[in-house]
Amino acid sequence: MKTRKYTQKEIKGYVRTGAATDITNWTFEQIAELTKKALDKIGYSTGVYGLNGCIVQDIETGEMYAVTARSSALFQVY
Repeated sequence: MKTRKYTQKEIKGYVRTGAATDITNWTFEQIAELTKKALDKIGYSTGVYGLNGCIVQDIETGEMYAVTARSSALFQVY
């Protein structure tokens, strides 16, 4: 699947509407557990300093997860 470029505002909109779960502030262990699942990269957001957000989807369940800020979570899942 081809990834799409989003704005950070669009990614936050997915979280606000409940379409995606915000994992920005999850612990390292929580995200390590999540990344054991097969995740598909849906999209990303970039800024002056590189990546600043992303959306990934669990291939099996269809659940979407979003990282809405530049954090260690972003680099663990994307």
